[in-house]
Amino acid sequence: MNLPGQTAEAVAALALVREGFEVSAPIFTSPAFDLVAKWGRAIHAIQVKTGCVSANGKTVQWHTTKSAGGLYAEGDCSYFGLVLIPHNEVWWVPIEEVIGKRSVCTNIEHDSLAEYRGSLDSLKV
Repeated sequence: MNLPGQTAEAVAALALVREGFEVSAPIFTSPAFDLVAKWGRAIHAIQVKTGCVSANGKTVQWHTTKSAGGLYAEGDCSYFGLVLIPHNEVWWVPIEEVIGKRSVCTNIEHDSLAEYRGSLDSLKV
């Protein structure tokens, strides 16, 4: 049982539902995504990852490798929901920003991913 992972998925699903998305989770298989979000005709497969805050309390890192250690490819999902549980925040990052990377990092105060922080607008298209 992966409690942080399940908590992150619940945080991401709740953020989507609160915004008005229909949300589903896959069953009986292990696809490369954790949630499916639907807004009108827009449907997105979302991989959810849990972030870790460094000892300095400012730097956040999300490991973006598959459970078998491989990297995600364009066909695996369309977005990553990068969740920072202690702060109850989600960065909604397009797969293009993650392809070829083993991790994604930012700084809470000077957020290089700020355009994705809490913003679900791009998933509505």
